Amino acid sequence: MDGFKISSTDEELELIENNAGVFKLLVDDEKLEIIESFVHAGRTILCQPHEAKDAINVYLILTGRLYHINSRKYVEAGSRIEFKNISESQHLSVLEDTKLIMIRTLVKFKEQFRMTNEIYKMIHLIQGKDHYTEDHCNDVGNLASQLAVYLKYDESVVENVLFSGKVHDLGKVEIDEKILLKPSSLDKYEFDSIMKHPQFGYNLLLEKTGDKDLSDILYQHHERMDGSGYPEGLKGDEIRIEAQIIVVVDSYSAMTTDRPYRKAMSHEAAVEELIKGKVTLYNPELVDGFIELMDILRGV
Repeated sequence: MDGFKISSTDEELELIENNAGVFKLLVDDEKLEIIESFVHAGRTILCQPHEAKDAINVYLILTGRLYHINSRKYVEAGSRIEFKNISESQHLSVLEDTKLIMIRTLVKFKEQFRMTNEIYKMIHLIQGKDHYTEDHCNDVGNLASQLAVYLKYDESVVENVLFSGKVHDLGKVEIDEKILLKPSSLDKYEFDSIMKHPQFGYNLLLEKTGDKDLSDILYQHHERMDGSGYPEGLKGDEIRIEAQIIVVVDSYSAMTTDRPYRKAMSHEAAVEELIKGKVTLYNPELVDGFIELMDILRGV
């Protein structure tokens, strides 16, 4: 924009609203964008190395509270966060509903929210079927991305586990609700139906987004290290690292959550089950890293 202009604060502003929050583009220039964001508690804010290469990213925290997993520090209202030329993905967990202003010299608002919106459309489908599944998926995506950052995986892995984790059970929208919500053990027919959800999820996500990588991760999220999983019986490194991460976090989340057919396990009991499954079911390094991360987060 050249010259001088006065306009209403609501005029000509691009606004995106989804399950994560509300995001309003206040300034859209060739070399600068300013975004007002209201982010719901339990969500994730990521800053990736490619977003901060030779670019300035500044977050002004107006209200709320965050936790920076990299430095293990709280970020309180009134704080300013600056990222520039970072070498690792930066993960901020939103502990309370948070309002912030983001100022950055890399203009990518529309590009960034295209995939985010597609993912949240998928979450809306899940919500219509089973509120447990929606909450569980959101938790798995956030925690899986924290684990990937904590273990210093590259930015593509971090982003993939965040997005795929949030919709990893997408295929359950094709499963009969009587099976999903059954308050007792499943019979063989019902379990066979449940086992089809990775394929259903792969088909739906590929159709809606065209993203083969994310779709493959959904397809593999019930595979196990010893080949005892499904649908393909893949072993070890045949399983994508993102799916290996999601398997660990998904198992912990499922064990520590009430379901119609059983009560939640304690954190300690779930950790014991993860340890028992090292090598056979889960990648041992991921289990060890996850336990370390949970010790940190539980002390937050």
